[in-house]
Amino acid sequence: MPTLSFKTNVTENFHWATSIPFEYELEETSLVSDEVRNIVEPVLWFMMLPLNIMGIITNIINIRVFLEQGVKNDSTNIGFLCLSLCDLLACAAMIPHSLCSIVQYTDGLAMYYTCTAFAIIFGYAHIAIQNMSTWTTVYISLIRSLCVVFPLKVKMMFTPRLTTIVITTIVVFFLTLQLLYSSNTSLEWIFLPGFNKTIAFIIDSPMARIVVYYHQLITNQICPALAVFIVSINSILMTRKLIEVKKWRSKNASNSGKEVKEDVTSNPAKKPMASKDVELIKFINTTAAIFLVCNLISFIPSVVVMVFPGVSFTGINKNLFYIVFFVRFLFDAVNSSINFFFYIRISSRYKAAFSTAFKTCLNQ
Repeated sequence: MPTLSFKTNVTENFHWATSIPFEYELEETSLVSDEVRNIVEPVLWFMMLPLNIMGIITNIINIRVFLEQGVKNDSTNIGFLCLSLCDLLACAAMIPHSLCSIVQYTDGLAMYYTCTAFAIIFGYAHIAIQNMSTWTTVYISLIRSLCVVFPLKVKMMFTPRLTTIVITTIVVFFLTLQLLYSSNTSLEWIFLPGFNKTIAFIIDSPMARIVVYYHQLITNQICPALAVFIVSINSILMTRKLIEVKKWRSKNASNSGKEVKEDVTSNPAKKPMASKDVELIKFINTTAAIFLVCNLISFIPSVVVMVFPGVSFTGINKNLFYIVFFVRFLFDAVNSSINFFFYIRISSRYKAAFSTAFKTCLNQ
């Protein structure tokens, strides 16, 4: 049975911590002590547990409602269906980590370390799924902004077939990135004399250290920055178009119905926006606002890593490293779990489909 040596590269696998209890004194002082981390970390995981459970329930409801609305000929509904499925899986993948925090208080640290090592398998999935969710949101936002700017061309541009291809490409891309890293790690059992027990840990290969650097660069910096930029631009475009339409309608309010009708006939681009379109824009913008706030939080870990020394898996400030990433996971849980409440409040179409879907279920 192998024992842990200082040369063994044991990480907490890109965000998920199995903190190895090295028995030596650090020359520098950590910005966050072990005592603070031992208090903050369980609190964050306990906060995530009800959020993730709520996310599973609300996204099951969302999936049922979007299926009720129909996805065969509606690219936007296909996007929302895939987004709800991603959010459902992302929430489910985080629950094992919260349960491991409970294990820490019932069965001790040794069992906690082993539990989190196995939970990392679900952690791999969470990273990939969260990125899929992010870029599915970007795609939905792009469709709706172009619907407003080019209302007569979008249905021909964004067909259900194209939407299926785009989402499949997103899934394959981020799944490949994650598999590339996870294939360079292994689960090993290591004897720790301090516990007098054999405990499971995730061991990285030398190649994994290279892969994780580029993985973080792509998934934690480049992709979120690009996604935030695209969604922000799309939201601005939709808002400006809505303001223009309101001004046009106000300006022409005094015209006779015939004159307005002739103007619209001669220039379809001036067609007043229907109330359902305005409602849908509010619907998309609300989703985008939640997305932007939660994704801006994801930049905090990268900023902390760049500003403070020793913020890494096993560095002097490893406790700070774990805490800032756990804060990010908390906002991931928020982003994945609360969309239902905005859908049901803002969208009359969603409300109608919700009533129909669950009335049918109750009648059965």
